Amino acid sequence: MRAARKVVGFPALVLVVAVLVACLGCGNGVSKRGFPAGEEGKTGGEAVERKDADSRETAAYGREVHMCGRSVLGGWFEHWGWGWDYEDSASFRGFSMIYHEMDSPPGIAGTAREVIDEVSGRGGGVVFFKLCFADFEGGDRENAEANLERNKGVVREVVNAAMEKGNVALLLGNALPVVREYCDEWLVENQREYNAYLEDLAEANPGRVVVVDLYDILVTPDGWLRPEYAADPYDSHLNDVAYKALDPELERALSKLKGS
Repeated sequence: MRAARKVVGFPALVLVVAVLVACLGCGNGVSKRGFPAGEEGKTGGEAVERKDADSRETAAYGREVHMCGRSVLGGWFEHWGWGWDYEDSASFRGFSMIYHEMDSPPGIAGTAREVIDEVSGRGGGVVFFKLCFADFEGGDRENAEANLERNKGVVREVVNAAMEKGNVALLLGNALPVVREYCDEWLVENQREYNAYLEDLAEANPGRVVVVDLYDILVTPDGWLRPEYAADPYDSHLNDVAYKALDPELERALSKLKGS
C-alpha cells in the first residue's frame, strides 16, 4: 500500500468503537434469500426488446437483478418502495430488483456464491455485489493493508464464481465512504485501492463485470462521506438524497452489460 496522505487523525480506540457500531448497523449476518415464489419458470436468458443497443444487450440477461448486500442496500430498496418482504421485489427503471442479505466477511463470499449458483441454475441473469462500509478498516498501515487483502480476496472469489458461469453478469459496487467522525487516512487509502482493484477486475472481464461507482458520487475530496448524504453526522448509512443521487449510476452500469 502506498504511503497515505494525511486526511484526519483520530485515536485508535474511536476507530475500533466505530467499526463495532458500524458492523451492528450492517446486518446481523443472517442470510436471506429473495427469489420470488413462483418465479422458477422464468429464465434470465429471455431477451426483451429495447429501443437502444445497450438495453438490448442488457436484456440478454433478463430483467431481474439479484442485489447482494446488507443494510445500505436495504435502504436503497426502501428508497424504491420495498417493504422488507423477502418474497417481494422492487422496481427500478423497468428491472425487477431482488434483495439478498449477505453474511458479514468472510462468509459473505459464500452467500454470494449461493446466489450466483441459483441465478445460473435458473437460466442466468445479473447479480450485484458490494461490501458494507463497515467491512473496511483503517487505523494504521498494517491493519489497513491486511483488511485490503482480505476484501480483495472476497471480491475475487465472487468474480471467479460468476465468471465460471457463462450466463451470469456481475455488477460490483465499490467502497462506501464513512462520515468524517470515523474516517482516517489509512481507511481512505484502503478504500481507494480497493476501488482501483475493482476497475482491474472489470477491465479483465469486459461486458460481464461492470463497476457501479458509488464512491465518487458520495465522497468529499478529503475522503469522507458528504454530510448531505449521511443519515446523521455519526451514522455512515445513507439518506434518501444519497440514494436518489446513486440511481443514475446504477442505470448507467446496467446499460454497460453485454450479453454473452
